Amino acid sequence: MRYDSRIQFIPARDGGDGGLEAFRLEGVGYQCYAPAEAYSIESLTQGQKKKIYKDIKRLCDDVDGTCRLLGDIRLHTWILLTPEFDSRSLVEYARKKSRKILTMDPRPRWCADTFEILIYTDEEFAAERSRLYGEVDAKLNIDVPPVGDDEFTTPATTALSARIDEKLIVDPSLAGDPEWLNEYRNEMLNAFFRGQAQMSHLEREYSAIYQAVNRRLSNVLGTLTMTVSGMREPGPEVMASLVRRIAEGLQKDAPGISSVLCEQLAWYAVAEWLIKCPLRFRRVAA
Repeated sequence: MRYDSRIQFIPARDGGDGGLEAFRLEGVGYQCYAPAEAYSIESLTQGQKKKIYKDIKRLCDDVDGTCRLLGDIRLHTWILLTPEFDSRSLVEYARKKSRKILTMDPRPRWCADTFEILIYTDEEFAAERSRLYGEVDAKLNIDVPPVGDDEFTTPATTALSARIDEKLIVDPSLAGDPEWLNEYRNEMLNAFFRGQAQMSHLEREYSAIYQAVNRRLSNVLGTLTMTVSGMREPGPEVMASLVRRIAEGLQKDAPGISSVLCEQLAWYAVAEWLIKCPLRFRRVAA
């Protein structure tokens, strides 16, 4: 991306403790927040509110230090950059916090008289994101060798197979056709092993894309059990619907990878969920 001479970044060892990770010379401050684990909307929103509270408090508690950092700059905007947010209450909290800072007596010297707190996701930087991912071939695919037949006979893979079967056998069409169940489960295992290799390659070679993909998949795995808990039959149609939803999210989050790779990684996510989720679906009625 093009170098921007109007923005000053703060070293990571200092930024997290000072309430700012970067600021523009025009008076805009930036702070980032991303949860380390999968999250629900409620827990994400609470974490974002706490981040705003703690970092704005740091700026207010150390006015002299903040002014030394900013010099003559007065902040008219403080932006929380976060992967996503889906709560009106977060916006309301930011507005309330903005008003509180403006009515402080005395008002912090770094604070302009139009100060406001905003929440941004990377959707606000669509052009910049496109340039970033444009550095990678827009048709990025990651081909990995197919899983050998011997892999399906190992004790570890046999245990994975049993966990997948436990979920899929409640579907009448699969339960009534053992050969189809066997083929479908093996395809899931193929998707799982292939996805593991593809994710490792992304992490090594394309760290920015890996972060976007991993964020999406972690969020999906954190909420998928709740999404399908009321479903009676998690069969092929349900799995295909989940894959379409995940693939669409991946194409949005990481436009630098191909639609084929998005679909493959989506199948990997569903396969991993079938293996790891504790959910036991209701058995087919006799």
